[in-house]
Amino acid sequence: MEAERIEYLTKKFFAGNCTEAEKLELSSWINQNPNDERIASLLEISWRDFEPKIEMSETSSDRILSNIFSQNEEAAFDDLSSRQTETRSLWPKIAAAAILILGFGLYFLIGSQKEQRLAADSTSKTINSDLPPGGNKAILTLGDGSNIVLDNAGNGNLATQGNTDILKSKNGELVYKHNNAEQEAIVFNSLTTPKGGQYHIVLPDGSKVWLNAASSLKFPTVFRGNERRVEITGEVYFEVAHNPKMPFIVKANDTEVAVLGTHFNVMAYPDEKSMRTTLLEGSVKVSKGGKSALLTPGQQARLNSNGINVLNNVNIEQEMAWKNGFFQFEDDNLETIMRQVSRWYDVDVACEGNVSRERFSGRLPRNANISKVLKILSLSGLKYKIEGKTITVTP
Repeated sequence: MEAERIEYLTKKFFAGNCTEAEKLELSSWINQNPNDERIASLLEISWRDFEPKIEMSETSSDRILSNIFSQNEEAAFDDLSSRQTETRSLWPKIAAAAILILGFGLYFLIGSQKEQRLAADSTSKTINSDLPPGGNKAILTLGDGSNIVLDNAGNGNLATQGNTDILKSKNGELVYKHNNAEQEAIVFNSLTTPKGGQYHIVLPDGSKVWLNAASSLKFPTVFRGNERRVEITGEVYFEVAHNPKMPFIVKANDTEVAVLGTHFNVMAYPDEKSMRTTLLEGSVKVSKGGKSALLTPGQQARLNSNGINVLNNVNIEQEMAWKNGFFQFEDDNLETIMRQVSRWYDVDVACEGNVSRERFSGRLPRNANISKVLKILSLSGLKYKIEGKTITVTP
């Protein structure tokens, strides 16, 4: 392919008006010549021509690339770019990430042919199985110890405890409704999601709660007294109903998060290095071992054995990606990514030898089968195989 043709096609790609045939032509050439230095310089030229046409409010190259790619209809696996730790300048990142993006377009354009080629690639191998994504799965444990498997339960009234009806709505959320809260005996229920599950519940006070995979929420069927107290494990997002007379308190391990009415996310998985509380709206007070921190929107408290560390201007989009149906990475290592994959697809992950030290940034949908997610990551250097419900990552 002549240089003029490459430049013509890359400019059309960045402008978002490549035809399917042109995308296939350019993708095929890039995939066959991944180390050709001409493509990097041509991509830079094309990018510079296109740069003024897009909004530059976000400065990272990964965010810029996501703006470009969002203009294409092939958006099922959008925004993924891989960043090598040794990369220093912006344009090599743009070139490398654009090559990856075009590769993803090729994946969708030629469908099964790409599947066959990737399956035959020695860097990754799927044996006998593929695994679907997680979904709305949870078990509700009532005060008498009985269990209701919510993913199998029909819509409507599931149970009645005292004066409280427990309902499953048409959209699958769990809702508690009182008939006479003042005379109701306080009973504790628990909602538990397995690996590969998530669920949404509306608490008796109207607060909305979303549970990520491998998480739990313990709560009373009625809130009375001078506080509303619940306990969690795993990762849970709250939209708390405002009630200044009854602060809402979330207990996670030995930490408490106190609020009046606000939106926040708590991540307290035991296999993560720190517990994180991220505030979206309002204010929360995070307390542990006699120490406390008051958060304002956009801040995050990270808690570990060394105490409480408050971070400013955290990436809210990344923290809330799980609730919005995505995996989102920001310069994350492979171990961090695979822990998320393990929880959502209910798989075990084993690493052989010294796995890649490469770091990843980008976004992937959580509604894809695991093989597609892993194949996309393999384009950035991940080597793996799937055997049953075990993923083995190799150097």
